[in-house]
Amino acid sequence: MKTILKWLMILGCCIGLFYGCIYAQEEHTQSSRILYLTFDDGPSEYTNELLDLLNKHHMKATFFMLDAEMQRNPEVVKRMINEGHAVGVHGVTHEKETFYCGVFGPVKEMDQANDTLQSISGQRTVLARTPYGSSPYLTKKQREALDSRHYILWDWNIDSRDWSYRNPQKTFNHTIKDLGKMQKDPKVILFHDIKSVIETMTLFIDWMEQNDYTSEAITSDLIPVKLWSKSKS
Repeated sequence: MKTILKWLMILGCCIGLFYGCIYAQEEHTQSSRILYLTFDDGPSEYTNELLDLLNKHHMKATFFMLDAEMQRNPEVVKRMINEGHAVGVHGVTHEKETFYCGVFGPVKEMDQANDTLQSISGQRTVLARTPYGSSPYLTKKQREALDSRHYILWDWNIDSRDWSYRNPQKTFNHTIKDLGKMQKDPKVILFHDIKSVIETMTLFIDWMEQNDYTSEAITSDLIPVKLWSKSKS
């Protein structure tokens, strides 16, 4: 009897491990089909149409916004939030010489943009993206100043290069090529809220659906993607 019970326990453990492995594999597969679509420099005159497109396909995105553009398009900011997208701040000037000037340059710009967001929507955000990413311009002390204000910096690991191509088909081709090379999660794609964004995203979202991808908004509990950089004083 003891021998039978022993073997039954071993069998039970093996079955548990087997289904545990299957569950873990399914969880990994599901996470690997999630993309994080991010849009910088808006909101713009194109954002409402972009939101229409995202909603039509049940996609969520994250918008890193500039102070002046939020002031110009307050209703769009409210719409983003109401429709479940994530909002982050991207500063004020978007000029390297100004934004990265002094230890407190970046945090002052983020705070100003956040003040504008709060005046429009009644809420603040901890999500932030520095112009051109956190490397190579952001120094260690500037990062520490942002940390002290509880900002969570997000970069990207897939650059659509829409800012360079200004051509939807070339942007689309480049993005899916880089996506195919990216093995790590989360997969965070950099787009910009510019004139070509609607045509680009029409192509890309169609491709996403054909390949069983979905998109989610970035949340504060995720581990942020960072561009690699050496520590600077």
